[in-house]
Amino acid sequence: MQGASNKTNQARCRLLLSQFDFLYLTSADQQWAMQQIERFQFSHHIGKDDCLIASAAHRLQLPLYTHNLKDMTPLIGGLAVKPYA
Repeated sequence: MQGASNKTNQARCRLLLSQFDFLYLTSADQQWAMQQIERFQFSHHIGKDDCLIASAAHRLQLPLYTHNLKDMTPLIGGLAVKPYA
């Protein structure tokens, strides 16, 4: 939704996203994310948003399909999967 350039594209994004279930962060997810920020902020320059995104994948042990393997791999290892080349 954030990258939509206009209302039409925003509506398309909303339609696409409506096909998926939303996962909500728990307080344990947020605590895990904070630990990862402390661990990787300076060595890998990984920010809070990436830590919060990775936290649900970590908790559920589900793959996270992303092109951002550079930041996600230190956080969740093999759960970070590049969706396509």
